[in-house]
Amino acid sequence: MAVTFEQVKAALDPEEPAYNKAAAALGAEALPHLAVLVAGDQMMLASKAAYLAGLIGTAKAVDVVQRAARSAHASVRVAAAAAAGKLSSADSGDVLIKLIDDGDIGVQKVALRAVPADAPSGALRARVQSLSIAKGQAPNRELALETMSRMKVSVADPTDAEPIPGAARKRAATTKRPAAKKAVKRKPR
Repeated sequence: MAVTFEQVKAALDPEEPAYNKAAAALGAEALPHLAVLVAGDQMMLASKAAYLAGLIGTAKAVDVVQRAARSAHASVRVAAAAAAGKLSSADSGDVLIKLIDDGDIGVQKVALRAVPADAPSGALRARVQSLSIAKGQAPNRELALETMSRMKVSVADPTDAEPIPGAARKRAATTKRPAAKKAVKRKPR
């Protein structure tokens, strides 16, 4: 059964849509309709469409979220940031880098909170790190520090993450972090 525009719109019309149910029921067939809604002039519907695309999470969903990230409306870009947090780490990086640098502080905050803790791209990690050590009264500096503290260093390439310099390192060291697991030495066979 093909998914119609009316079915997608009906799933998003309630004030609080059942996003997970809609993502499961409509699937990737809804993405062309979600792209139309994201580009439309109804901000609330465009925001809901962007978030639903993030939950669907396919390669075509990434295109819909990226389109929402370029919206002229901050509320749609906020939804794009939240949706990017639902995408895989590999797919979310490009979207989140752009939204972390958005002119709207609310968009920046949601984007920083959406940064994946597991294996964010090197470019995304570097951008968050630069915000965490920004001089002056950077509005989201503390949130960037929190984001840095929850990011995991890649086991395959521990040099991928640079140490946090200076005062930022001291602040990051005082934030609560999960206890590290002890390495287990294996005997040679």
